[in-house]
Amino acid sequence: VFFGLWLAHYVHRGLIHPAIMRYSSRTVQLGIVAGTVVPNLLYSFINADWISSAVYDDKYYRDPRFIIGILLFVVGYVVNRYSDLKLRSLRQNGGVLLNGSSSSNQYVIPRGGLFELISCPNYFGEMLEWFGWAIATWSLAGLVWWAFCSATFIPRAQHNHKWYQEQFPDYPSDRKALIPYVF
Repeated sequence: VFFGLWLAHYVHRGLIHPAIMRYSSRTVQLGIVAGTVVPNLLYSFINADWISSAVYDDKYYRDPRFIIGILLFVVGYVVNRYSDLKLRSLRQNGGVLLNGSSSSNQYVIPRGGLFELISCPNYFGEMLEWFGWAIATWSLAGLVWWAFCSATFIPRAQHNHKWYQEQFPDYPSDRKALIPYVF
């Protein structure tokens, strides 16, 4: 089960996501790539080592930690994918255009789903995934991975939220950055 969840996430994140997303720039700075490769390799190794060697009780599938963790992971996965697809569709479906332009390369205010409550539901979904992973695996490896993801997504969400507020005078004032109604 754990391997299947990990594989589902990374097949989508590593292969499908880059192929279907419409980014404003087709290139990524080398520093960003280098800064993500090392931690991802390290934490992937730690989690792979854990799930390949951990011994769980035969009844662990009935344990509330496993059930709640898997549910959180799946909900986070769905939120992440939906939000990514919603962001992808903005460049073709319009919305509130940044400079009144109809160009498909303009930024728009995301609307619908969790975008009504937070600026970065894609980050929220991924954090929820890995929080669910940490609970389901009940491991230090999972907890460390969730903490690393949170340390990455929290400042990025703050930055994106502030950018939206600066670029769009009519940006919803009650919308939070990352966690609905809280932050």
